[in-house]
Amino acid sequence: MSRKKLTSAIVLLLSLVIIGLLYPQIQHPDLFQDLILDLGWKGVLLDLLALSLLMFFPIIPFALLAGINIVIYGWSAGFLLSLTGSLLGSSLAFFISRLLGQEWARPHLNKLGKWGKLSDSKNFSLIILARLIFILPAAAVNYAAGVSPIRFRSFFLATLIGNIPIILWESWFGHDFWHLLQYPRRFSLALLTGAVIFSCAWLLWQYIDRQEKPST
Repeated sequence: MSRKKLTSAIVLLLSLVIIGLLYPQIQHPDLFQDLILDLGWKGVLLDLLALSLLMFFPIIPFALLAGINIVIYGWSAGFLLSLTGSLLGSSLAFFISRLLGQEWARPHLNKLGKWGKLSDSKNFSLIILARLIFILPAAAVNYAAGVSPIRFRSFFLATLIGNIPIILWESWFGHDFWHLLQYPRRFSLALLTGAVIFSCAWLLWQYIDRQEKPST
């Protein structure tokens, strides 16, 4: 095994260990919120770490932690923290997938069927759409991109473009979820907005997929 692959495997193993240690708190967001607040500025680093690890192992919906960030840090800082964590985790998952290659990444992509197959010619636009189709695990999208021909710069830019609107929505959804009794109508509007985003992205994906199929 090359040094790069060994380093990637070690990072992956450490990520599994860390996510195992954080799992009880992440499964109960109230506990995680208390932990972040108790740690002060160190809590910001722990928050970033947890957000990044969700790009490897989506054990809970990203929107739950994004919502907690809004509650703790406010809309601007909370959104920027969630966006930064998602970009850091996605970038690291991309490189690990690229270094470890098909044998490691493919089992994670089989669950997605055709969604796990990125086009050679339209990777950039498909990654943007995949970010907007929020039911797709971000980890699987990162792994699929890593084993595709896309360059990291294009992957990062596509992820940034797709993540900005979807993390804004996830922050809104997550925040109002934790304050459901206070904002019931706004939460319903968040659900409706999410359905519109998903439907538009899904229809565009289907259109691109049909355009690439050879005519008979």
